[in-house]
Amino acid sequence: MSNSKLFNDPFFSDVVDLFYETPRFLERTMKRTNIINNDDDYRVELAIPGLSKKDVSVKVKNNILTISHEKEESDEKTFYFTNSFTKEYSLPDDADIKGITVTVENGILFATIPKDKKKVKDFVVEIR
Repeated sequence: MSNSKLFNDPFFSDVVDLFYETPRFLERTMKRTNIINNDDDYRVELAIPGLSKKDVSVKVKNNILTISHEKEESDEKTFYFTNSFTKEYSLPDDADIKGITVTVENGILFATIPKDKKKVKDFVVEIR
């Protein structure tokens, strides 16, 4: 059962759980992610067990951070299959995309996106 309920009524609990629980067949393929908003930067932490930095591609295009992996493999009987994933994150307006740094340590990819303090997000326009 899910910990977060939209309704406390027992009638709705099973229906709500259907929408919020991850199907078992997807649990192995989904990559666990933490997104942290610090004062000076954003940080994306993505679990990539068994992969190293040479196995992963990180790109930014149209303010979208894309982290991906694709590897074709074959076995002794010439069966070919592809192991892959792609995760995409929309970057906020104050993200400094040229300052992004990425490291991989102990099966976790760390992407640090600095905030551009010069970009103004909200302001009041004076009416003349």
